[in-house]
Amino acid sequence: MQHKGGPRLLLTDREGALYLERARVDVEGERVVYHITDDEMQRHFNIPHVNLAVLFLGQGTSISQPAIRLLAEEGVHVAVTGSGGSPLHMGSLTTYTATRHFRALLPIYLDPKLSLRAAKAVMRDRAERMRKLGGAGAQKHLRQREVVGLVKLCASFEGKLAQAEDVQQLLGFEGQFSKACYAEFARYAGLSPDEPFKREAGAGSKAQDPVARVNSLIDHGNYLCYGMAGAALWALGIPPHLSVFHGKTRAGGLVFDLADSFKDPLVLPLAFALAKEKDQHEAEQLFRARLIHAFDDREVLKLAIATVERMLVAAQDA
Repeated sequence: MQHKGGPRLLLTDREGALYLERARVDVEGERVVYHITDDEMQRHFNIPHVNLAVLFLGQGTSISQPAIRLLAEEGVHVAVTGSGGSPLHMGSLTTYTATRHFRALLPIYLDPKLSLRAAKAVMRDRAERMRKLGGAGAQKHLRQREVVGLVKLCASFEGKLAQAEDVQQLLGFEGQFSKACYAEFARYAGLSPDEPFKREAGAGSKAQDPVARVNSLIDHGNYLCYGMAGAALWALGIPPHLSVFHGKTRAGGLVFDLADSFKDPLVLPLAFALAKEKDQHEAEQLFRARLIHAFDDREVLKLAIATVERMLVAAQDA
């Protein structure tokens, strides 16, 4: 019997994400399933759509209209992603969402001073999570006994946040912090100290180049994080383009703003840990599995929603 009462579980009460690659998503009865053909054998698996927050459709994956309908009824956020290109996000318009968060954000978006306060709140969360989650990731995946250097970088960045007088200055401080974090994780990974790590988004991957491989994994991880941020904003009824600091006119700006509060602490330790993995395809699969596990383990959707709440409060406080 078709379910018509709207989503049965809150977004934050569900499993975080499922990533599918080279699969066909369809409906059997009232179940959402996916089919994978491997070595001329077709296998079928259920998708727990009632208990799923985000479904990532990777390369070579198709989805039927009935499957989209059932996912929409349960409020599952669908994101089309892959190793390259821009991710596409799809959220159903059939479910009513309260407008409280949207109404609170709109004056912040329109006022540069309020936007700066909101942006600083996001960046404070970023620094705190880099210190805790990024540090824990470096110890676990890069086998670092101590991460004093990373802790100092976070403390320095937090100090600069108080000095920022406008969004442009804040973005400059953020850029410096990002470069310093890349350099620190490159050092943890044992990459060449004679040639500083250079972040190049969308540059692709070269099998024998550890730096290119890390860049490719960071790209992929960022896309997955944008999907999680997009799901959080959609659940709160906030349009993704109401940016507070990343490109006021750039579509998806608020998705980038919010993802910044958690993506580097989760993505960088995993990407740099696989810098010297010999099999490129295996490295990407392992990276993706670890990152999606981290989404659940660290309750990323709850973290993202908490950041939005703090951002709104910080902007409204005089």
